[in-house]
Amino acid sequence: MTLCTAITKDGSQCQAAAGESGYCFTHDPEKSADRAEARKLGGFNRRTAKLSGCDPVEIVTLADVVRLVNAVIADTWLQENSATRSRALLACGELAVKALQAGEIDARLQALEGALKMREG
Repeated sequence: MTLCTAITKDGSQCQAAAGESGYCFTHDPEKSADRAEARKLGGFNRRTAKLSGCDPVEIVTLADVVRLVNAVIADTWLQENSATRSRALLACGELAVKALQAGEIDARLQALEGALKMREG
């Protein structure tokens, strides 16, 4: 393998494999347009797709909260694995548990109120 003939900023020879020009892709002056296109595509390909594809959710009911949490989890799951992604997923999980608990409490309260109304009536 032939090494790139370019000299790095620290004065050492580049350790990347050289192409026909004697330079690696990074240092080949004739490849500047190709490098610019690769940078553009690299940034484009790193963008995270959004599964939810919906407008911002208006939070009116507990079901709206659950729908939002599920959309955020779905979108976050597609992101590159990182500590930040893990924290976001854990926070969504914690919020989902709280929303489900609130839903259970609300259902129990409605059942109690219904039973009291039946007793009174």
